[in-house]
Amino acid sequence: MDNTNKYIYLIKDGKNPYEIVGEMIDIYNSPLFAIKKIREIYPNLSLVDAKEIVIIATSEHKSLEDYQGSLLPDLEESFRIINGESENLQ
Repeated sequence: MDNTNKYIYLIKDGKNPYEIVGEMIDIYNSPLFAIKKIREIYPNLSLVDAKEIVIIATSEHKSLEDYQGSLLPDLEESFRIINGESENLQ
């Protein structure tokens, strides 16, 4: 799913939320700070919406759902590595 257009029209001071997040990340280098500030700038957005905006602005993902789906393979690989290391220790 591509939600990039969902937020593009939320203009504040001539900038869309993705531009605002980009500036925040450049200055503070913190996605959590960016989520907090987006919610302050756009008080009607939910936490999920703010997270999605930051994910879209800072990664190749086009939605929060896309991002979360990409985490499963990484988690599975982590478990394989952990299990392999514990087997090697025995």
